[in-house]
Amino acid sequence: MNIHGGDIYRNPGVLDFSANCNCFGMPKSVQAAAIRGVQCANTYPDPECEALREAIAGYEGVNPSQILCGNGASELLLALAEALQPRRALLAAPCFLEYERVLTAVGTQTQWHLLAEKDDYLPGAAFLEELKHTDADMVILSNPNNPTGTLLSPEYLQEIIKLTKARGITLVMDECFLDFLEEAERYSAKQYLKSDSHLIILKAFTKTFACAGLRIGYLLCSDQDVLCKCKMHLPEWNVSLPATYAGIAATREREWLRETAENIRAEREWLRERLTELGFRVLPGAANFLFFMGEAGLYEYCLSHNILIRDCSNYRGLGVGTYRICVRRREENEWLLQVIGSFEK
Repeated sequence: MNIHGGDIYRNPGVLDFSANCNCFGMPKSVQAAAIRGVQCANTYPDPECEALREAIAGYEGVNPSQILCGNGASELLLALAEALQPRRALLAAPCFLEYERVLTAVGTQTQWHLLAEKDDYLPGAAFLEELKHTDADMVILSNPNNPTGTLLSPEYLQEIIKLTKARGITLVMDECFLDFLEEAERYSAKQYLKSDSHLIILKAFTKTFACAGLRIGYLLCSDQDVLCKCKMHLPEWNVSLPATYAGIAATREREWLRETAENIRAEREWLRERLTELGFRVLPGAANFLFFMGEAGLYEYCLSHNILIRDCSNYRGLGVGTYRICVRRREENEWLLQVIGSFEK
């Protein structure tokens, strides 16, 4: 099984619910901008990504000097691990598989805090207590979490910020799905950037603007030394002109994102109710996907009906019968429900 979703290349012709991109597709303005980038691609892209960083700064409300752009968030995550060389990292499982992969690649020891199903896989008091005593020098969390979709409260996030700052632990917050929230700013760690040099935020336009194939990611940090070290571990022209042009255009599509995110939130609740009626335990979810628990064999059954869902059994802390699906459009979601509903448990 592939470690990530979206493997349409081994499964051609499927309806893909396994990758969590905005179901409304890439905005037309972003597509057009990418094409303009292709037309100008006889020249090198700007190695400083100056125009893209300026656009992202306006979009995020931060200083351009706090931004480092990359070929997707995954490239920046690896550059970060290579640059900082953490001796030990604390991860709360289940979490995005790429964290463990890049940490292992640089020889970092991983310390695991297993989250409980009864708590909807949300970290609680026990995780905060572990932060007080851990000898880890890096903590990585995603908000909302992938694959569960659960969301840290602003109050809980503040406690994590306080503890990691007091102990000098680098805190990496993955906020790649946060912009699907109605009150994204309230839940973001951005408000702590100026006061906490140990805080690093990972983001990308991959999910929100459905441009996974263009690879547009960025990192936010107030520590210039960290940014410089990370840049040393990136190729000189790592963000292509099509990606640069598309990224700049994406920052101007706030209203498009607001409207599509609103529609996705409504559809997510409808889909959650239907799955619950079918007898599945479904976590509330705060992003554009849902995590649910069912019977073994559902992944294979859906695939036999040309539907690709995410089997989550290879996530640490999860087991057989755990699944994740992207929220797609109503007719597609209805087809998924019809197939799942016909599965003999």
